[in-house]
Amino acid sequence: MEIRIRSIFLASAWVIAMLPAAQVAAQSDEEDETNLIEPQIERVEFDESLIDSDDFEIAAYIGYLAIEDFDTDIVTGIKLGYNVSEDFFVQASYGLGDSGETSFEILSGGAPLLSDDEREIQYYLVSLGFNLFPGEAFLTDSTTFNTVLYLTAGIGNTEFAGDDRFTIAYAVGHRTLFADGFSLDIEMRDLIFEQDLFGSEETTHNIELTVALNFFF
Repeated sequence: MEIRIRSIFLASAWVIAMLPAAQVAAQSDEEDETNLIEPQIERVEFDESLIDSDDFEIAAYIGYLAIEDFDTDIVTGIKLGYNVSEDFFVQASYGLGDSGETSFEILSGGAPLLSDDEREIQYYLVSLGFNLFPGEAFLTDSTTFNTVLYLTAGIGNTEFAGDDRFTIAYAVGHRTLFADGFSLDIEMRDLIFEQDLFGSEETTHNIELTVALNFFF
């Protein structure tokens, strides 16, 4: 009995003796934690605009159309598109312009080859587009715009010089999405069709450079 009482007494004394050491260790750990340098990381919230995969879009564009062997002139038009997915879209285009004078007319000063009505150009195209390189453009530290480099290929018809001409069109463009509702597109397109105004029929490449304002709905 005395041995048991002595053991209890010694154990109690040991616990009491160890309490100050435990308190000192806990206090030391707390001081170490408070002395750690915590980095001040500020998360920057970007206001990004996105194109929904099921959005329609309508665009008005203006630019220049260079008909091969003719003077460069202004072209205007509209586009109606549908975003099938994040990568693909379909688009219908209608453009209206003027061909100006031919290089022969300018150099020779002779009689005009075409009437004013025949110089008018209008085309209809249906194209498939692919968003090739999506990216971002940073205006400020907290404002960013989504961008994309895209490609299109399509077919259609061009009315020029009194004839309807089957047309193949390829284009490369850059889109900047300023808000969920609208974007700005810069596009270069090659309208390929055949013409025989100078005797023999030949395939012509007619380059168009335009700027378009797109609205999504």
